[in-house]
Amino acid sequence: MAEIAWWAWLGVGLFVAVSAALTGGKVSLFAWVGLIFIVIGIAKVVYLFVMRPKETNTEQKVVHPQHMPMQAQAKYCPRCRITVQPGDYFCRYCGTRLR
Repeated sequence: MAEIAWWAWLGVGLFVAVSAALTGGKVSLFAWVGLIFIVIGIAKVVYLFVMRPKETNTEQKVVHPQHMPMQAQAKYCPRCRITVQPGDYFCRYCGTRLR
């Protein structure tokens, strides 16, 4: 199941709350539901931009064995573009099948 984006929660919440407030009458339950959606959207924004740990852009390099000389033409994984050895069947970084 896909995760609902923060802007969708806020948008639906604003629409429901404003619609319920403008119509008045016995639809106050929808105003509360809209406010709950808005609170969930704000919580997602706070988590996404404030509380979530920062991702570091460290590239993992494949360590070549010392006994294998480097060839003039290097091979790369088609998925993650990491250098792979000529005898590798799978990428050491992402696991993509190479042969």
